[in-house]
Amino acid sequence: DGALLSSVKVDKGFYDYIPVPCVHRLYQKYVMMARNSKGCPSGSEITTVSECRAAHHELQLKLNSRQWIGRSGGVPRYCSFSEHSMVLHYNTHTTGRARWDMRPVCKAHAVVDDDKQVVLGRGVPVPMKWTGGMAPPAGVHPVVVDGANVVVGTGNFSFPNPPVFVTADSKEHAAIAEVEALLDHLFHHSNTAVFVSKRLIQRFVTSNPSRQYVSGVAKAFKTGTFAGVTYSGEYGDLAATFAAILLHPEARATRSGQATTVDGALREPFAKFVHMLRAMEYEDVAREEIVVRELQDVIGQFPFQSPTVFNFYRADFELPMPMPMPEPEPEPESEAEPEAEPEPESEPESEPEMEPEMEPEPEPEGPLLAPEFQIFTPPFFVGYLNGMQSLIKNGVSHDCDRGENLGMHVHHTVSNGHWRKMCPQGSLAWQATGSAKETVDELDVLLTGGRLSPRAHATVQAAYEEAPPGQGLQAAQQAMIMTAEFNTLGDPLPKQQLRPPKQITEPPAPKGYKAVVMVFLAGGADTFNLLVPQDCDVYQQYRTIRTDLLLEPRELIKFSATDQVCNNFGVHGSFRFLKSLYDAKQAAFISNVGNLAEPIRDKVHMRSGVQRCHGLFSHSDQQNGAQTLKCQDMGTAAKGTGGRIADALAEGSHKFVTTSWSLAGTSIWPQGVTTQREIVDGRLGASGFTDYERWRGTIGNITAQRHGNVYAEAYAEAFLDAITTTETVAQALQGVTLETNFPTNSGLLRSLRQVSQLIKTRDGRKADRDLFYIAIGGWDMHSNMKANLARRFGEIDTALRAFVAEMQAQKVWNDVVLATESEFARTLDSNGGGSDHAWAGNHFVIGGSIKGGRVLNKFPPSLAIGNDHDLGRGRMIPDYPWESMMVPIAEWLGLQADQKSTVFPNLHRFNASKHIIPDLFSGGSGGTSGGGGGSNGGQSGGGSR
Repeated sequence: DGALLSSVKVDKGFYDYIPVPCVHRLYQKYVMMARNSKGCPSGSEITTVSECRAAHHELQLKLNSRQWIGRSGGVPRYCSFSEHSMVLHYNTHTTGRARWDMRPVCKAHAVVDDDKQVVLGRGVPVPMKWTGGMAPPAGVHPVVVDGANVVVGTGNFSFPNPPVFVTADSKEHAAIAEVEALLDHLFHHSNTAVFVSKRLIQRFVTSNPSRQYVSGVAKAFKTGTFAGVTYSGEYGDLAATFAAILLHPEARATRSGQATTVDGALREPFAKFVHMLRAMEYEDVAREEIVVRELQDVIGQFPFQSPTVFNFYRADFELPMPMPMPEPEPEPESEAEPEAEPEPESEPESEPEMEPEMEPEPEPEGPLLAPEFQIFTPPFFVGYLNGMQSLIKNGVSHDCDRGENLGMHVHHTVSNGHWRKMCPQGSLAWQATGSAKETVDELDVLLTGGRLSPRAHATVQAAYEEAPPGQGLQAAQQAMIMTAEFNTLGDPLPKQQLRPPKQITEPPAPKGYKAVVMVFLAGGADTFNLLVPQDCDVYQQYRTIRTDLLLEPRELIKFSATDQVCNNFGVHGSFRFLKSLYDAKQAAFISNVGNLAEPIRDKVHMRSGVQRCHGLFSHSDQQNGAQTLKCQDMGTAAKGTGGRIADALAEGSHKFVTTSWSLAGTSIWPQGVTTQREIVDGRLGASGFTDYERWRGTIGNITAQRHGNVYAEAYAEAFLDAITTTETVAQALQGVTLETNFPTNSGLLRSLRQVSQLIKTRDGRKADRDLFYIAIGGWDMHSNMKANLARRFGEIDTALRAFVAEMQAQKVWNDVVLATESEFARTLDSNGGGSDHAWAGNHFVIGGSIKGGRVLNKFPPSLAIGNDHDLGRGRMIPDYPWESMMVPIAEWLGLQADQKSTVFPNLHRFNASKHIIPDLFSGGSGGTSGGGGGSNGGQSGGGSR
């Protein structure tokens, strides 16, 4: 029967033997509750010792020879099982108490919620297929297992008994079998073929495939056939799938003659390096394997180095420019041409067969997607340019020039009896054989598929002809890698009218300075371990639900609070400096906050049709919601909160010179409707594009070309913006010295150091208002949460200490505010060492002008399992929106009253006196009548650059 087998031999290989799993039913006659449960729900208690023994036998629990029968207030009431000592307990005490190592054993029962779902385990609601669609009222009901069905309550309600693989005594292979079954289910899910097909089309052909294109590829995936050719003929055939992707009519269509097209994509940066190596026939001098160092921090991408499980970029990232409108057709001549005489009918002559007319391009459905643009940032693009320049000049070498190092090691060779460094260590071996024009023609075919526009061709040819003797080919290659045609896919559709140069206006005299720094904890931070109630019933509820994730009082730094559910709270022990700011009234905690489209009173109200956020518990959707404050909308069309604030400050009556900075790439928070985010990072102060002055003219020619292809056009605009930002900021930071010895041994420290440098340049930039956005990842702690959280909180506290010291030294601490956000908090319930996606959380805001020393917003009055805000497993509904802190911050910056509805589109849904913090800042939030600011922390209002 295979019970003694551990491995099997197949051909020449040995494989672990996994026996065929047993499939059980979820509902049996008895059930074990979760750990830390006080007892069984009313009506499901086992009230005799004999039935308790029978239940342990039925559940096949392994018991030692001992059993405990007695009366005690320290263990669960009635029948229970100790997983620690493997002992049966039967307790006749009238109340009993929950124990972390004990699980009550109960008669089978079903907990039905208001949505007709059955609540399992520690509060996980699961939809069941009720017979006839009829479910009993919400509550706890006894059940009877009748074969394959579960009969609930009086017998009028039932649902099929779901199959399970894992039971209390299951071996490891049962868990493996359950995972395999789930994978099989997902693989054959009705949406898998469509999902995989669209993602692959986006990588190889176009970011916005039509519904017909996706459908055609999905059919090939399902059937294993395409265009009459049978590959395997089986579901999931990738040969048929790729044949459909590359040979579908939409993949081969040209759009010449159209004014605009959305066919195409921005190419991935590392793919362009590989393309260059292959097309230009790269050879290593030592004939060794080509080993490229990890470049994810240089160009934004490298194999197997994705910063998260969601790839280097989101599949739903939107094109960073509006859809271009077709240009007007030329007006017809005023005089109509005479009609032609009708020709006499004749037999049609035999003509060569014409190609069928191209189908009109389908209208895009929804926003235009451009996933690869998420990592097209000035730092990464400059890294790409420097890396390509280094590849062309020195190959995949290390320490050969002042360019970007692409190789891992230095090769050495022996010359005249001495070891010498080998530079370059490789080269692009492809050689031109004709004139400059013929060389560029060949490069056009090899590197762009013959898509160069006449202007781009002339620019590359000029680079070849104007280069020093013997360097023409390298110069042409360097110019080629800058062109829109090399960097994008699709018909570029070059336009005759060139892009006008950007006009730079001199900013007015400064009106006083203020800055806001938003630190986003990407991944969903477990902030119920940031701020913990103490010395009250809510802390006991916290202990009960958090189990192995709870913080003991010794792990917290205690402080007092007023007007809260508890008089004492504790901040995580890693936040010693933050606690000192709280004591100095320069820090406040923002509790019970999260994404909300409108107030939700409790979980019953939530089910009543209230406006909800799109994609609750989804990282990407909730990040969009927190950054746009329009969580009910899918996508980022509303633009970012920081960007909209910058728009208002720029356009208000005070016309503040405002810049919105992103130190987190293309995140939406700093992007406004009229305010463009300036993307920077910690490397900008050190270097820009190598040989920028040499290539300034080439860059101008390439970026002046306008295109009808939205991806080529967006690339040209982003190229120009990247160079402008890089050179402008690098020049502004040149010679800037901070007032303190600012450390750089963490990502947040490096980002805050960059922020400090930019703040130091405020006078030179004539800045009135700055908004900075920083994101730090690594908060998606599904495992090992306590240790990881302590480490990450410690990094934040260290970074805050350095940043505050620098701001104080610059004498602008009263004019700077720093706040934290995250897309969501996490389940109060443990998953066994970690926590999962939830909703409401707790954050903090610091600044010299903060009216701190308080816990703001009302902390949840109950953290008990199943309370009226608990959606299951401690997923708490927030009572307060992000607007509760962002509105007063915007007012402190100078937002005027008549601008609030534009900047905060959901604000009218909330009660300002209840949901918005009225006194976040000392002396109020900063009225809108003044024009000042400055280092004395004066309050003022309103504008941007």
